[in-house]
Amino acid sequence: MKTITAREADQTFSELLAEVEQGETVLITKNGKTVAELRPRSEDRRDDPVWRAKFEHMMKLMASWEDTGYRVGKITEDDKYGDAPL
Repeated sequence: MKTITAREADQTFSELLAEVEQGETVLITKNGKTVAELRPRSEDRRDDPVWRAKFEHMMKLMASWEDTGYRVGKITEDDKYGDAPL
């Protein structure tokens, strides 16, 4: 992982982009604080480690929710359409 200032990023953007294409992740700082992260984008977001971590966190939260919903069971054609003529 590479860290550069916003000014350096501005002056060498095309070179920076070429490095990102090669798989490098770049942190861009301004006044000593990280303000941006430039990293390669995966074609399939499931391969992206950041996306994967957030997805797994969401699934964990959903699994921890209290199960309070009403279960209706299997829905039949009658349930969907009632006594409507065909």
